[in-house]
Amino acid sequence: MRRHDPWIAALAICLVLAAGCTGGEPPANETDTAVAIALADPEVRDAIDADAGDYEIVEVAQGTYQSADYAATNPVVTFRLHGQRSLYRVVVDVGNATVAAAYWQYVKEPIPCMETGPPEVFSTLEDAAEAAGFACPLAALSSVPEGYGFSAVRVYGDPCPRREVAYANRTDRLLLVQTCAGDPPYAFAISMPEYREVGVNGLPAVLVRGIGENQVSWSSENADFWLRGTVDEEELLAAASSTEPFATPTPAPIPSASEVPKPGISRFGTPRILWPDEITVTAGTTSTGEIVTESREKGYGRVHLRIRSRVTEHATLARTLPMPEEMEISVAPPDFRAYPGETYYATVTVNTTPATPPGRYVLQFHEIFEGSFYGGGWFDVIVTE
Repeated sequence: MRRHDPWIAALAICLVLAAGCTGGEPPANETDTAVAIALADPEVRDAIDADAGDYEIVEVAQGTYQSADYAATNPVVTFRLHGQRSLYRVVVDVGNATVAAAYWQYVKEPIPCMETGPPEVFSTLEDAAEAAGFACPLAALSSVPEGYGFSAVRVYGDPCPRREVAYANRTDRLLLVQTCAGDPPYAFAISMPEYREVGVNGLPAVLVRGIGENQVSWSSENADFWLRGTVDEEELLAAASSTEPFATPTPAPIPSASEVPKPGISRFGTPRILWPDEITVTAGTTSTGEIVTESREKGYGRVHLRIRSRVTEHATLARTLPMPEEMEISVAPPDFRAYPGETYYATVTVNTTPATPPGRYVLQFHEIFEGSFYGGGWFDVIVTE
């Protein structure tokens, strides 16, 4: 029996989130200290199997602890173990650097979704919006931070239905998670969280600032939302405020033959297309470069990318020459759906063998938008010995 068991009958913990309680989130340094003290306690570590690491910190909140001969307001660190309904609450006496009490609390509500089967992945918002099993419409961001673009939608079914709309830039991801009213809540873990009440489109919301990631959560009449990512608080709230039910955009009209731009000229209604000036690779190795497309305001439609040919000089599309036998070039993703005002990144990969002749190869990049608009450009592949 642990040293706190005799007090359990007289134990009364009142978290600040409960009605009638007072208090607030402990300051950041006290939060960190409380977590460190809790995780240093051998009996706490044994209870949550800390060495296995299969747990998460749900929250750190101020709570009033009372027993027969002790009463104080202390930080309460709440742990959840993978696959378990109950929560493990640890009352920390920061001043004395000890654990004042620790106990399991049975959670009557359904366990938040920590894991489910593999999702169905949709490459377009249109297809995801038609996925069955949801009582509320799919929502999306109409404004994303600079450099971010739509990536995919992952749709999870029972027992924990939710939809995750992912936006990405070169290194990071912004995730809009949504459930419908009545669905189990979305489980999340933010390291060393700091909470602040904010508003999203006039609705009450909670902003959680964590280590390496921030999150804002709010509820509408028929849905709950979580938006999380590595962007700063201002950008996160601006993106959250742009959340709205997704509606299929109206495609741009197909131009007449006289209006189709010549190859090499940007399309989509004044977009920008950027590609690497050169890719340098040593014979027998692999190297990469990026093609960046900014879709601007008329970017709705499907895009297909390919490397058409190897050429020795700037030439017309009719001049298609074979690639060198010892060189392979690919582009990924070769196909994607473009939405207005977003940025897309495709990776060009150059593979060579030791037999690839050193030299300068000028390659043609070709792009097709909705089967009607054509564009492209040129970049150099420099092969060294």
